[in-house]
Amino acid sequence: MNQEEILDDLAERIQQMQNKAREMALKRTPSATIKRGFHAKGTGVRAKFKVSSEISKPYQVDFLKPNAEYEALVRFSNARGEVLGDLAKDQRGFAFRVKTIPGARLTPDNYSDIQDFLMTNTPVSFARNPVQFIEVGEILLGGIPTVIPKLINKYGFKEARRILSVFLAPLISFKPLQMNQYWSRTSYKFGDASVRYLVRPSAGSKTLSSAGQLLGVLRSIFTGAPQKENYLREKLLETLREDDLQFDFCVQPFVDKKRTPIEDAYIEWQEFDSPPIPIATLTIPKQEFDGQLQTDMEQMAFNPWHTKEITPLGLINLARKKVYDASAIYRGSSLKRPPGS
Repeated sequence: MNQEEILDDLAERIQQMQNKAREMALKRTPSATIKRGFHAKGTGVRAKFKVSSEISKPYQVDFLKPNAEYEALVRFSNARGEVLGDLAKDQRGFAFRVKTIPGARLTPDNYSDIQDFLMTNTPVSFARNPVQFIEVGEILLGGIPTVIPKLINKYGFKEARRILSVFLAPLISFKPLQMNQYWSRTSYKFGDASVRYLVRPSAGSKTLSSAGQLLGVLRSIFTGAPQKENYLREKLLETLREDDLQFDFCVQPFVDKKRTPIEDAYIEWQEFDSPPIPIATLTIPKQEFDGQLQTDMEQMAFNPWHTKEITPLGLINLARKKVYDASAIYRGSSLKRPPGS
């Protein structure tokens, strides 16, 4: 098979895996809401994206011009495909969309002149390549009791331990969504520069100690179901009623194939090898919960291929394009594409 056929086959297998996951979720909980293959439960907010006045020439690509400011929408999410309570162990996601015309309004159904950025709160993927992503996914769907022996049998102890460590690292954290750092995990071409990107709370952002986080969780458990089910959302909105939230949008530039590999999303680009360079600020202004915005944003299809001149790199990103398109079709989302995407 040629590369296109291989990618089509991978996308089909991933879609089958997602369909099976949905069926299993509904079997466990018939009342469960199944919206997306992954990152099903989200909270959407409005934001502003402002490019730094000191952004370096190599990163001044397309809309990334010094001091330019744009409308944005941010979606915080839990990683699983089921809409579960926020205290269920899970990874977290952070996706945002920028309207790349200064002064233009960004609405959830607008797919023209946009740029999407997708990140999670783990810096690396568990999968070395799309095939391993599918293989591990299929093992996970076989049931928790068999996961470890099946991983060891297929990959050996060392590789099984590496895969499990990625899954388990963030699962016991109840850190509020706005306190996490989020990474792209895969690489992108900004003009002539190859980078990974990330967002992190700006200096001076409010934090909550581990003891404070635990106390908040315990309080929500004894307060009642709504607070327990939407703990992370409530902590986010609690902050936004009083203060703005601000994140630094940073790039990590490619150094060499060993320390900052393009294809190997399972290898972390260490900050001592490639220090993050802030190139923009993402500000979430004070706001109240907007129910209509949530409804509208749940119809949005975030996709790293919603882009003009910021090109996703690597085989995993090529496979993601196929999968995200198929997922959007499944959910009935708009599939309009901005010019050049």
